[in-house]
Amino acid sequence: MKQLLSLLLSLCLLVSLSACADGEASSAAPASAAALSSEDGAALFSAESEDGVSAAADTPSGTASAEPSAASQGAEETETKTATLYIGMAGQFQEYPVEYSGELTPLFLVSQISQLTGWNLDLADEITSGKGGMTVSFAETSALVSGPPEPQTPDFFVYDAEQLTRTILDSVQRTLQYNFVDPQKADPAALDIYFNLDGEAIVLPESGETVDPYAPYAAE
Repeated sequence: MKQLLSLLLSLCLLVSLSACADGEASSAAPASAAALSSEDGAALFSAESEDGVSAAADTPSGTASAEPSAASQGAEETETKTATLYIGMAGQFQEYPVEYSGELTPLFLVSQISQLTGWNLDLADEITSGKGGMTVSFAETSALVSGPPEPQTPDFFVYDAEQLTRTILDSVQRTLQYNFVDPQKADPAALDIYFNLDGEAIVLPESGETVDPYAPYAAE
């Protein structure tokens, strides 16, 4: 009987020792796996951080602030500015301010002279500009052919077609020169203005003189 009890106790002790050994082995394995996962995660985070810094360095900083906002661009386009129309001839000019917004163009100035004076300033082509100056091509329907309007605007009265032609050419020339060349920085007269009538020379009605389309206009 004692031998049987001793055998049972030994068997229980053996089972208990086996269970403890299995528990220690199983607990050691997850710990090792956890350590591996932690190390891999740290390495992955480090790699992602390095990539993130590189991407940020490659991306230009302050891009949004460097480019004008839509609001500021809209404000510039709607901002009211003032140009000056010069009407007269032979060095005697009256100045008339005119408001505009956006980009100032030669076509706008010529159209404003027409509206102010009542002179027909139809163009045969676009006003071209470049290093050689500006070229204005009047149409056959313009006042250079048809003469003074009827009735004339009192403030811009002319006595004949030749005076009208000279006044138109002098006025357009000076208006373009003094609006596109700052007198404080350069001589506006240095901007050459060429005139033609639908590509041909302009003939002054009374004197028969011609305005050479290939030479800068010279006001009297």
